[in-house]
Amino acid sequence: MLLTEYNEAETMEMFREEGREEGREEGEENRLIRQVCRKLRKGQDYVEIAEDLVEDEAHIKAICDAAEKYAPDYNEELVIADYRPAVLV
Repeated sequence: MLLTEYNEAETMEMFREEGREEGREEGEENRLIRQVCRKLRKGQDYVEIAEDLVEDEAHIKAICDAAEKYAPDYNEELVIADYRPAVLV
């Protein structure tokens, strides 16, 4: 006898929704990294960028630190690839 009833359709929908939410969050973070890289190319520092984007200075500084080794071009895709694993650890 089962103690709980398992509804596969509900469970699959829950997993899909969690996946969509994770995808949205990752997309928002990637957009932010791209914006930061563009502003770094223009010579702005992390304090100016944080103020312009209305974001937490510590978060923007972490992105700038990851982007630093790709200066002066700040290749967005390389920064994203380098920054994301550091955040997930």
